[in-house]
Amino acid sequence: MRIQRPMRPTDYPSRSYDCQLALEAEFRRAVDTLASEAGEAGWSVNETTRAIVGLALAYAADQHMDRTRASTKNIRRLFLN
Repeated sequence: MRIQRPMRPTDYPSRSYDCQLALEAEFRRAVDTLASEAGEAGWSVNETTRAIVGLALAYAADQHMDRTRASTKNIRRLFLN
């Protein structure tokens, strides 16, 4: 298994961060593959980056993560404007 397990099966203060670290290498590999294929298909780096961020946000919304107006506005301001 390439993705490490949590340090404990129950919640702990840095569990969210540990999950991010555990997923990082596989995430980067997947994104690099998508970006490369998008570039070969004629999409710019900027277009590809915005699409990937948009897909990540849609995934988060589908998972019932924080969908408050303020949170959505802040994310859009950082990545989509």
